[in-house]
Amino acid sequence: MTEVKTVQGLNLESPITLVKIKDVRKNENIKKILDLIKSFHPIFLENYEFNDEGLTISSKLPSIWRISAEKIQKLSKDEISYEEAQEYLVEKVIKMQIKSMSTIPILYKAQNLGYETTLTVADDEIIPGVSEGFGFKWNRYYTIGCGKGSQVTCSISSTKDSTFGKNIQQDKWTTNKLIQKLGLPLPKWQIITSKEEIDNIWDQYEKPLVIKPTGLTGGHGVTVGIDTKEKAYKAFEYAIKACQSKDRKEWQKKIMIQEQAQGDSSGADYRLLVINGQLKVCTKRIPAFITGDGEHNIEELINITNEDPRRDINNPSHILKPIEIDDPLIDLVKQQNLTLQSVPNKDQKIYVRNVASMSRGGITEDYTNKVSSEIKSIVESIASTLHVFAMGADIICNDISKPLTKDNGAILEVNTMPESYLNFFPVIGEEQTEALHYYITQLLKDNHTERIVSIGQSTNDIPTLLKQKRLIKDGSNIGVYRNQKIIINNSEFNDNIETWKAIEALKINALLDTIVLEYRDVDEVKEHGLGFDRIDLLLLTKDITKDKEIMKTLKKYKRKGYIKKFKII
Repeated sequence: MTEVKTVQGLNLESPITLVKIKDVRKNENIKKILDLIKSFHPIFLENYEFNDEGLTISSKLPSIWRISAEKIQKLSKDEISYEEAQEYLVEKVIKMQIKSMSTIPILYKAQNLGYETTLTVADDEIIPGVSEGFGFKWNRYYTIGCGKGSQVTCSISSTKDSTFGKNIQQDKWTTNKLIQKLGLPLPKWQIITSKEEIDNIWDQYEKPLVIKPTGLTGGHGVTVGIDTKEKAYKAFEYAIKACQSKDRKEWQKKIMIQEQAQGDSSGADYRLLVINGQLKVCTKRIPAFITGDGEHNIEELINITNEDPRRDINNPSHILKPIEIDDPLIDLVKQQNLTLQSVPNKDQKIYVRNVASMSRGGITEDYTNKVSSEIKSIVESIASTLHVFAMGADIICNDISKPLTKDNGAILEVNTMPESYLNFFPVIGEEQTEALHYYITQLLKDNHTERIVSIGQSTNDIPTLLKQKRLIKDGSNIGVYRNQKIIINNSEFNDNIETWKAIEALKINALLDTIVLEYRDVDEVKEHGLGFDRIDLLLLTKDITKDKEIMKTLKKYKRKGYIKKFKII
């Protein structure tokens, strides 16, 4: 078994958690895989170093490297190929723990603001999938902050979102019912179950129409601009096919027909992001298109567009998706009297999607400062009524600065797990980093758990001493790590637990007002790290203060703001 050591949080070698993998030999393939993952985003790998004992990796996501240690060791010994190692690290480990592109900026911002980020359910292995009776989603839950007031997130969804809201948004049928109940504007719609039903209601609806699944399908199965029964029949079949593409429950297989609200002629729509009841970002989503150069045909231009590194889905931090050539794309091109082999004129824009979905290859533009007060009230009303902390609302309209009317659009759907990266990082316009900052700080506004570390053997019981000196309040719930034990309110648990596991257990325990990590001596700190990325109070016995080496490092961390206060005991 591969020997792996986690030096958690601030430590005497680095301000970032270290994962040390024994018996790893330096070679070109190892460097190549590490450089690849480092190029994705600094959250995965801050730095790495080879030494006589093996490989040391600096990362605030240490679980990725603990899980991958055996493959890394085998790659270094040429026991597996580079391709096998890449498949495991990128396609399995990273994608299982960072499925959503929104997770990366949220965790990274939280870390930069000094909050702890800890896997909530997964430990030192990948939890198996649905076929094994488990579920990959459990690998993706992170606790942000620690102790009381911390929150669990999965992408931008969190424990501050109500179950009611999460259930409503899964189905456009229930969403539309709630919007109607609120008395908000909505185009005429209904559920359809057959082509015969389309015949029966056809004359009751103004054209054009939209037909789409009511369940979440990532933009698949949606057809707009329907003005003939033949198109409607085909759209109905396409929607059914999208519903059957995955194993879905019956309520997820409903198909709806709706009068198409008037919007941008290109098919663009808007994603509005509401955080804590306030509209923070509005982003225009523009359907996928190619721009002619007078030389290449449409198929070639699609392939050239897909070469944009932002569309590289092998990179977990990509912000765009490739344009897929499929039947709906070919049909849309045909409607424009073109084929994939047609050569557009220089600078001629050809839309290859009529649905403004990022998953279908679209791009984005920031429109935050252009939203009308009426539309702002609508989306804030829905989010507040759903009792969700974060919500994406999709709206189609001609002019986002004017009220929604029959001639100026409608609400398409709402989502409590919107891909917020598209709001934070538009392709056109300024990045909305203030909204990302607002999300983290509002999410964790009640997280005030004290992170306390003690180094040295004291004759006093540390929690008792802290209470006597009024450094923590009477009645506080206190979690302690001491001598490979977890101690909660004086009750001992889990004797002989690994240090990093004990620390993570205390971090995700939302009962705790105070977390205390006790280390006997400097050697224990060298072995395991100080545990936290930020420390509110560092307690030192007098003998520890005589160690010039450790004091130099600790004072440096205090100057940089990683440690708030020292106290000699």
